[in-house]
Amino acid sequence: MYKIISEETDKSGMKVLNIDKADLIELMEDYRNRRYYLSSITGVDMKDHIDVIYHIHNFDKNDYICVKISTSDEKVPSIANIWKAAVVDEREQYDLMGIIFEGHENLRRILLPDEWVGHPLRKDYDLNKVQYISMDRDGNEHVSFDDKEGW
Repeated sequence: MYKIISEETDKSGMKVLNIDKADLIELMEDYRNRRYYLSSITGVDMKDHIDVIYHIHNFDKNDYICVKISTSDEKVPSIANIWKAAVVDEREQYDLMGIIFEGHENLRRILLPDEWVGHPLRKDYDLNKVQYISMDRDGNEHVSFDDKEGW
């Protein structure tokens, strides 16, 4: 049985459940069985750890719940087997935040080219290193730190 570490209400009135990431799958399966659906997944870089936030919604009750987990190793279990909507959201969070969703069958970049270095929404991302995207004659994207590469 999963354990809710803390339960609070945010300023908009939404219930916020803080849980251990080891309990994520069990809690999400429970809420899926109660007819909740995944609305979104977001990540927040807290410098010493990452918070992963899931918004779930029950249309019959018009009830929104926010589920928060923390990770210090950037790894969390994938919930793509519970809700297919997680497939795209997890890829986006991997691409922009570097969160590794363990068990995701196709965890690769979705917005940036595969060669992109780093994850732009992380606080340690170096904004001074400009990356250029060019395309070769066959239409393949190429990422470089040199603005003279490509054509």
